[in-house]
Amino acid sequence: MFFAFGPEIGYQVLTTSGVVGDSAKPQALYAAACKSGGTAGTATFFDGTSSLGTVVYDVQGTINTTVFNNPSIGQVFPKGLYVSFDSNVSRVTVWSRQILT
Repeated sequence: MFFAFGPEIGYQVLTTSGVVGDSAKPQALYAAACKSGGTAGTATFFDGTSSLGTVVYDVQGTINTTVFNNPSIGQVFPKGLYVSFDSNVSRVTVWSRQILT
């Protein structure tokens, strides 16, 4: 059974690929926004602490647009949440919270 640290969902803005929240701690992802520049970029979400983790899904960007992705169910990444994106993405915002198992 999962117990949340609190009912609040926080956000984190990433301008480079990296770990969301505390490294290697389970995270529940509620939404993500991917901002692309002059070329459509891709943000990839991994279960783990690096791009060597298990790929869960990708968010494909649109040129000069913010693409909003909302799994809305609190997708759980039990080994931690790592977001990797290419140079065509200027930022990725994630709404998540750390959970206890």
